[in-house]
Amino acid sequence: MYFVSRESIKQSGVTDPWVAQHLIERTFRQKAEGTAVGAQEVAMAAGAREAGAFYSLPAYLAEEGVAGLKWTSHVPHSDPSIPYTHPVVVLNELATGRPLALLEGELISGLRTGAVSATAIKTLERSKASSLFLCGSGFQASHQLRSIVPFMPELKEVHVWSRTMQHAEKLLENHTDILGKRGIRSRVHTSLPERLDCAEVVVGTTSASTPYLHADHFVQGHLYLHIGMRDIDAEAIESFDHIVCDDYEAGIPSSSQSLFGLARKTPEIGGKVTLLETLLAEPDPAIQRHSDRKIMFNAFGLSIFDLVLAHEALQRLLKQPESNVGQFDLSKERS
Repeated sequence: MYFVSRESIKQSGVTDPWVAQHLIERTFRQKAEGTAVGAQEVAMAAGAREAGAFYSLPAYLAEEGVAGLKWTSHVPHSDPSIPYTHPVVVLNELATGRPLALLEGELISGLRTGAVSATAIKTLERSKASSLFLCGSGFQASHQLRSIVPFMPELKEVHVWSRTMQHAEKLLENHTDILGKRGIRSRVHTSLPERLDCAEVVVGTTSASTPYLHADHFVQGHLYLHIGMRDIDAEAIESFDHIVCDDYEAGIPSSSQSLFGLARKTPEIGGKVTLLETLLAEPDPAIQRHSDRKIMFNAFGLSIFDLVLAHEALQRLLKQPESNVGQFDLSKERS
């Protein structure tokens, strides 16, 4: 069994936005064909739900020949040096069940969410958008910038708002390599504007427990990418003309995301929902090519995408003679 660190994942090459997006788009198509399959998420709260929860997300990829599990925690705490979430990815050989690898999951999670957003922008035909508004300045916000900017070739402006202004400034400073070389202007907002009409694409990627995005923030023509948990309130969700999801039914039973909380109370919202893989297979001009429509994309976060990135990273590393991937024989004591 291999043990793959974050540094090794970087070494593999899957952090390239084009590589990651290609893998995610291919897996969306496999999901539609029934060869990339995720089981129902299982959430376990040790005490009050507000104190945090642990999540098990199993899946298998028939074409890659692997099954696996994303195991993660979402535990709020006051120590800024400790991440909010601690994911790992386990891979097993599908044909034999043999454990293959344990991989650091936080980087894979960031790559997944970024590449899913890039696929949404590409599929929903917002690649020509010239302005982007990013709510948040943390780990996921960084991956959103690195992953979607390459897929917006006409991007001219990036706006960032964060509850901590210094964090927003640091985020932009850390990404001068991808913004500066293209001459993309950037601006930090000291407060969240009442309307986000300064941008065509809006991304919500915070760990906020209380919604801060409301219906008045959005205008016709907006594409809103919902990456966080409770960034947006129910009234705002209901104001969108179309809602596109990476998955819908899987999130309804237990997800804390705003959309699924609304779906449990108002099942009729499902009438606005279209799955992204449906649009990949059968484009719908009413959703993809009407610039006057307000569209929300909700990323539930599917473990099939974590698995495909983990599997690709492992395969690439095993082909690199200079890679230093740790290996341990779990069954050695049987002999």
